[in-house]
Amino acid sequence: MERQVVQRAKEAFLSGRARGLEFRLQQLHALQSMITEKETEICTALKQDINRSQYDTPLLELIGIENEIKLAIEKLAEWTAPRPVEKNLLTISDEVYVQPEPLGVVLIIGAWNYPWALTLLPLIGAIAAGNAAVVKPSELSECSSLLLRALLPRYLDKV
Repeated sequence: MERQVVQRAKEAFLSGRARGLEFRLQQLHALQSMITEKETEICTALKQDINRSQYDTPLLELIGIENEIKLAIEKLAEWTAPRPVEKNLLTISDEVYVQPEPLGVVLIIGAWNYPWALTLLPLIGAIAAGNAAVVKPSELSECSSLLLRALLPRYLDKV
């Protein structure tokens, strides 16, 4: 089972679809929509998992996720743009620059105590970088894990 999931993620990455700037932005906007639309369900899951107050959940988990998504959306074009580098004697007649490139498949293992923030924050970075991701929420936060498992495929493209 695990090998199949990783193999599908590798195939998705190799397809090249997640590399495009527009696709990354669309995925980040979808993740932002998920957080906004499902805040009540997320609060309920955290109440059941770790008895977290409905008032603490936005402060401790969701606001940070939303801010990170906004930052990634705002800066993504800058982060993915080629950066010029200094020329030397060997490269004087060349166009030289550093081009950020995605590296492949990312495994994200969530933690039980902040199951949303410690799972979705690395996912935001993986999406922004153009990588494919395999997300494994903590089994100790069962309700959050089940909710993440249900929501992520609904909001994010499996590529």
